[in-house]
Amino acid sequence: MAPEAPRHLPLHERYNLSYARAVLSRPYLFTIVFLVMNFFVFLLMWQASGMSTTVLWAGFPEPVLYAFGAKTNYLIRYKHEWWRLVTPMFIHVNLLPHLLINMYSLWVIGPWVEKLYGSARFVVFWVVTGIAGVLASYLSVIPGSHPGIIASFLIKSHDDPSAGASGALFGLVGVLFVFGVKYRRELPEGFKRAFGTGLLPIILLNLAIGFIGRGFIDNAAHMGGLLSGAALASVVSYKRPGQSASVTIAWRVGQIICLLVIAVAFFMVARDFDITM
Repeated sequence: MAPEAPRHLPLHERYNLSYARAVLSRPYLFTIVFLVMNFFVFLLMWQASGMSTTVLWAGFPEPVLYAFGAKTNYLIRYKHEWWRLVTPMFIHVNLLPHLLINMYSLWVIGPWVEKLYGSARFVVFWVVTGIAGVLASYLSVIPGSHPGIIASFLIKSHDDPSAGASGALFGLVGVLFVFGVKYRRELPEGFKRAFGTGLLPIILLNLAIGFIGRGFIDNAAHMGGLLSGAALASVVSYKRPGQSASVTIAWRVGQIICLLVIAVAFFMVARDFDITM
């Protein structure tokens, strides 16, 4: 239990302090778990690449990306390798900037979502928005197309390997954006400034960066994650301070199912692992 706010403070300040303490005292275990998983998979990919320092910034060879589960429409569509809708959110093209920027973003954003919604919902958010991002990337590849400047923000004509946690990260941003708007009447001022419309500059900046780098940034995955996160947050309630710390059986089951989906996906990667493809 969080200590009671000092009585000499004004009522609204005592409420704000109690609210912040209640939220900030919650654990964020699965943020750390997913962060460690991403680094662990990266180390495995680096080892498979012969520990070459060049790949740390130049990027892994395509055979390594494919072997570890990068998204490619051909293998999903014609080889029915469905797990490539899941594994890309845990693999990265290089250390800098891809992995480090994404993991820094997870370290900044993840704890807030997990503290506000609880670990079970956080895991479901991460997996569902991550898959939604990969699926959006899959649908945006149109071989032989010639998209203009605007359309090329989303549409790609080549089936290049795609990977990274950014779709799920945009999903978490979408969750926090809707959270701030949806609950703006009951949030302390600090939370109102941090979430909801306070996130608009960050969202718009990232979209601008995506437009500039549309030749190599998978904007469809970002938008798929962002919109799916916003949709989830619009129908899912957060864990208000003072509510029971227990999660419903349904959310716990959803969390277990999502973790099993991740485990099975990487089992399929290990079963069919072929670095020479």
